[in-house]
Amino acid sequence: ALSAFLAIVVIVAIVLTAGGSGSEFTVYQGQDRLGGSTASVDDLLDDGVPLVLNFWGGDCPPCRFEMPALQRVYETHRDNINFLGLDIGPFMGLGTRQSARDLLSELQITYPAGAPPDREIQDRYSVDALPTTLFFGADGRVFRRWDGAISEEQMNQIVDAMLNAS
Repeated sequence: ALSAFLAIVVIVAIVLTAGGSGSEFTVYQGQDRLGGSTASVDDLLDDGVPLVLNFWGGDCPPCRFEMPALQRVYETHRDNINFLGLDIGPFMGLGTRQSARDLLSELQITYPAGAPPDREIQDRYSVDALPTTLFFGADGRVFRRWDGAISEEQMNQIVDAMLNAS
């Protein structure tokens, strides 16, 4: 009976570990940089490269405002930093998956972007307003958090500080 119980405990532990961390998402664009049609925030954090993680929504006016600045910073730093826009608009009442894809196209945004299947990654980082941007150092730890729209100048200052610290 004890060996059967231990076998069940081991199986449950394996399922919980392999079941994903809640950081997986469907890729809208950037499959070449992210390695496929699905990717994982945890994998990006584990690759030893700083990450700019922006939470946004397709019908979010401040998100629309800051996306061109994010694009320019991405174009400047794409060789040294990973960028990812995660569309959580549907969980915030700020758009649909289609409105998000339409916004990317309209603004000619090319940095990697996608959508999580649920609120788990949003909850992990306590994102309760859009846009929210998290800057992670090469060690995978949060370097800086910015709630609300961020300007190109502010973003460049944080990215430069993050690169100098890495």
